[in-house]
Amino acid sequence: MYEDIIKQAGYKLTKPRRLLLKALYKKHPLSAREIHNAISKKVDLASVYRTLSLFCSLNIVQKEVYKNKKLYYLNGEAHHHIICRKCGHIECVPCNHVFSHIKHFSNIQHTVSLSGICTTCS
Repeated sequence: MYEDIIKQAGYKLTKPRRLLLKALYKKHPLSAREIHNAISKKVDLASVYRTLSLFCSLNIVQKEVYKNKKLYYLNGEAHHHIICRKCGHIECVPCNHVFSHIKHFSNIQHTVSLSGICTTCS
């Protein structure tokens, strides 16, 4: 699916792009550094940032910012994440926002930052 989007946009599915996609198949968002650590022997950090930028522009990857840290995850079903302020535990939260009724705009994207204290920490 994501591979098809890359190819249809005219980009090659290079080994670094495949590795980055594989790292992002985890269920929770990852920082660029965490992605790099997972694939560092094969891809340099600059390539990770370039690939993330490309994937964001192709709408393959979504980016969230939490405490000045950019987190990336594959764009699938509409959802957000809630992060425990004590331990950093992350869970998905479904998103029901539909923006098709807004005139004069298309391809609308939004971000929501949610944090709390998980049941383990409370």
